[in-house]
Parts: sequence; structure tokens; C-alpha cells
Amino acid sequence: MTTQAKVTRDFRYDVTLGRTNLSGIGFRNPVDLALGKNGNIYVINRANEAQPFGTRISWLDINQDFHGEFGQRGNEDGQFIWPLSIAVAPDDRVFVADEWLSRIVIFSQEGQPQGTWGTKGSSDGELDGPSGLVFDSKGNLLVSDGNNHRIQRFTPEGVLISGFGTFGAGEGQLNQPWGITVDVHGAIFVADWRNDRIQKFTPEGQFLLQIGTSGSGEGQLNRPTGVAVDRDGDIYVTDWLNDRVQVFDAQGNFVTTWTGDANLSKWAELQLAGSPDVVEQRDTVPDMLEMEKRFREPIAVEVDEENRIMIVDCRRDRIQVYKKVS
Repeated sequence: MTTQAKVTRDFRYDVTLGRTNLSGIGFRNPVDLALGKNGNIYVINRANEAQPFGTRISWLDINQDFHGEFGQRGNEDGQFIWPLSIAVAPDDRVFVADEWLSRIVIFSQEGQPQGTWGTKGSSDGELDGPSGLVFDSKGNLLVSDGNNHRIQRFTPEGVLISGFGTFGAGEGQLNQPWGITVDVHGAIFVADWRNDRIQKFTPEGQFLLQIGTSGSGEGQLNRPTGVAVDRDGDIYVTDWLNDRVQVFDAQGNFVTTWTGDANLSKWAELQLAGSPDVVEQRDTVPDMLEMEKRFREPIAVEVDEENRIMIVDCRRDRIQVYKKVS
């Protein structure tokens, strides 16, 4: 019997984006991001019930140039209560899943409201707590229908095409699915949140592979929330309650784990530049600075065309970016 050699990869921490802020250049309780054309990055700020005015979409780029913000708390056109997932369509429109109102809210690339669709319920085509969005290669929208424990596929206009998944812990079954992505071959990856695993499906929804089991050891997961796949087939998982990101190869074998390496972002440096006393105080507490680098409830992950892995560090109000070198 031969033993398979462990796959190795070379990753480097690159940069941190963001700082804590309820408006403008900063994030407040960010829960997802989406990558658009021309380097656009859209980030959902969930904020909190005590500060609903901080609920919005931030629009920036990898250089931390801030292009604006849009959306607000409410149930009218262009509004949401609990935004949870975001995706950019092939035509550059921005789609946001509202977990509370169980609907999809649509914006233009620049943030102008473009309508909504979705009805709360459990029948085919209805939604209950949509938690993950991704567009497939045909331009249709896959939705993690969280409280209905299934995946549904819609046209961008909200017409149901197909669906798969039932409640349970067996192969192909789901228990509150969350993050979702597709690879270059069209395979679908789902963060099966309460089952502590990632499941891989064919484009038609047939089960292919399970990655992870419950726990905190190497390759184990505790409420995984986000999943992304790069062009080489490597799989990135935000291991939410373990406060880390884990990397697996295309066969589901564990590769490595990250617990966070953040430095101050450009936005944070600008903020501190006006507070020299705060900088001095920070320098006297090295243990705090070391802890500040670490993830705290990382919740979503995306990979861009340059193999940069962008991780939404929810409780730290920032995005940590790594680069795959080889």
C-alpha cells in the first residue's frame, strides 16, 4: 500500500483592507464580499440592531480606493434588513440576499436600485433565509436556501430553473447551507453549516465529495460559513467558530491552515496618523498587537484572477488578503 504525499503550496500574506467605521472608508460587521470587473470589490456591512444606519454595501478596490456605498436598512426598493450574501452578475449588476425578508435585492454596478424578487416560503421557487449566492457559467443564480436546507437555481429575473438538497446529514443532504461557489468545471461547492462540512456536487446537483468533519483538529470544521475554489482546484474554507481558514486540495486533502497575519490597513494608518498618542500606546502592548493579527470569526472568502485570497474577518471589521505563490 502506498502513502500519498501531502500536497504543499506556497502562500504569502499580502495586505489588509478596511477599518472599523459605520460609514465611509471602513466596515462594520462585514459578512460577505463579491468581486466585480475592473477590480471592484463589494462588501456587505451587516452592522447591528443598535446601529442600523451602518447597514450598507461598501464599494472599493484592492488598492483601498473608496468608490462609495449604497443600500440601507429597510424593506423598500434598494433596502434590506439582514443582508448576508452578495454576488456580481455577468452584466455587472449586484445581487444581495436578504436573510430576514427572504428576497434578492438588485443594484446596478454603481449602486442604483434595480428591483427585488423572492417570496418567503418552502414551496419550489420560494425562499426562507437565503444565505449564499453565486452565478454559474450560464449566468444563472444559485441560492443557498438556508432554512429550507436546499440549493435553488434561478434566472437573474427570479424564475426557478432547478433545485436539489433535502434536510439531513447523509450524502447530498444539507442542514442550513451557507456559502456557495462554483469551480471552472461548473461543480458546486456548498458550506453545509450545521453539518460541519463542505459538499461538492455536479452542476446538476449530484453528490460528489465531502470535505471535513466536526471538530477543531487539522482538516476538521466548526460551522464553516464560506467556500472558494481557485483555478487549480484548491479549496478555501472559512472555519468560522475555529477562527481560522483551512485550505484543501481538489481531492479534499488538508493542505494548510491560517489563523491570521494582519497588519494595519492603509485606512487604519490614515486614522492613526491623527492620533500619535494612540500609536504610542499600541507600541507598549506587544501581546495585543500579536492578537490583533488573528482572525476572529472569519466568515467569507473569494479568490480573484491573480490568485489573491480575500477573507472577510467579520469581528475585526476588515479583509485579510493572501497570495498563492505556487
